[in-house]
Amino acid sequence: MKKTLIALTVLAAGGASAQSSVTLFGVVDATVSGYSNKAETPFGVGVTTSSTGQNSSGYTGSRVGFRGTEDLGGGAAASFWLEAGILNDTGNGVTPSGGLAFNRRSTVSLSGALGEVRLGRDYTPTFWNDAVMDPFTSNGVGINLIATASGFNTP
Repeated sequence: MKKTLIALTVLAAGGASAQSSVTLFGVVDATVSGYSNKAETPFGVGVTTSSTGQNSSGYTGSRVGFRGTEDLGGGAAASFWLEAGILNDTGNGVTPSGGLAFNRRSTVSLSGALGEVRLGRDYTPTFWNDAVMDPFTSNGVGINLIATASGFNTP
């Protein structure tokens, strides 16, 4: 009787083990840009300025992040998402202090059969509508007019 009870306990504990995962992800978007400007003064003197350099975030924002989930059993899960903007040339964060402040998305959540409860700093639904539907997202040379008019970008 005791052996059967121990065997059932071991089987139940083995069947209830949870799956968990942590993922490191990111984007490094490096661009080389250049310009040349030639002007002439009223006295006929030509002035030329030009610049070429490496820049971060030409098409999309460079970033590094961690996301993970823990299966709590019964269809429930606990998750987290930490994402920070980075500069390509130094690896520093895009904050004034240069640290990784997880300034893009930083959330924890519980999900189950009835849906998800998410707490923290997340993107708004209007931002997602604009970002998903615009092929140039909200960065770089193809910056969209909607984001500029909404005040997300400076012209």
